[in-house]
Amino acid sequence: MPLSEEQKLNMKKRRESILEVATGLFATEGYEGTTIKKVSEAANISYGSVFTYFKDKEELFRTVVLEPLNEFSDVLFDFNPDAEDPTKELEKMIKTHIHIFSGMNSYLTLVIQVVGQHNKFPEIFSELNQFHDKLLDKVSRLVENGQDKGLFIQQPPFTVAALYTSLLIGVRLNTTDARLSAIWDSYISSIMNLFGPIYK
Repeated sequence: MPLSEEQKLNMKKRRESILEVATGLFATEGYEGTTIKKVSEAANISYGSVFTYFKDKEELFRTVVLEPLNEFSDVLFDFNPDAEDPTKELEKMIKTHIHIFSGMNSYLTLVIQVVGQHNKFPEIFSELNQFHDKLLDKVSRLVENGQDKGLFIQQPPFTVAALYTSLLIGVRLNTTDARLSAIWDSYISSIMNLFGPIYK
């Protein structure tokens, strides 16, 4: 007998609850310290119900780390590297990225776990790496565009892009203030300077 719309909605909500709770637990207690039992208790569902959605802890961790990439990619990649005004496009990109990263604290903690233990999570690391390389490539193209137009100083575009993403991650992990507070917006002009815009 097929599920009703209400049953489907309830299952979706339960799955989202599991993922939200698991994200917090994996971020604070690490992979080893997180158990399905802890997840089920924190999500207020039965132990067995977790396995309705995820085969095991490994699959749950993989989903918690990789599924958000689909949501993030729509916004992180929403800039034009071939813009007529690369300086303006750069500022818009940085503002967007700052606002996204400001709300990523728990998630970035998971990313750091995977990167720091890439031999333990090779498949997850590979997918994260591909995502990061794609972002670096697009940011690099925007830098090249600005350099070609004589608006940015000459420096290796890929290096600048890598420093940029590292800075965003570092600022989020080292900042305990609330998401989207005024301090985040105050970083924008300093981050702009990383790209070497030439002010005339």
